[in-house]
Amino acid sequence: MVLWGSIGYGIFISFSAITAEKASLGESILTILLNVVIILFISWLWFSTYYVLDENELIIRCGPIRKRIPYRVITSAHKTWNPLSSLALSLKRIHITYQFGMALISPKDRNQFLTLLKEKCPHASIKID
Repeated sequence: MVLWGSIGYGIFISFSAITAEKASLGESILTILLNVVIILFISWLWFSTYYVLDENELIIRCGPIRKRIPYRVITSAHKTWNPLSSLALSLKRIHITYQFGMALISPKDRNQFLTLLKEKCPHASIKID
């Protein structure tokens, strides 16, 4: 909702800049360009976020951010609603703890993802429900 709201706001601001009588041509163009860049960046984040359970590691991708977590270092995983900033598009998330940190992700089907992760990481404490 935040991402799409930001895009909508950017479009509104750009339209307002064009139609405002007080804005000069240069100001209008600058506002439109900045908003187009923001809209493209947010769209890139939205459409390029995914998670892959590869053969030896979990691959997380979100726009320019790429993270690879080997299964051997994952210690736990469980469902959460943690609102911290993360590589997730939803608040229905999975909290993954691993040797050097943690990751919050939001796959479409959390139960299926956790079941598959449990198969890949039998040593980890993974709570499905």
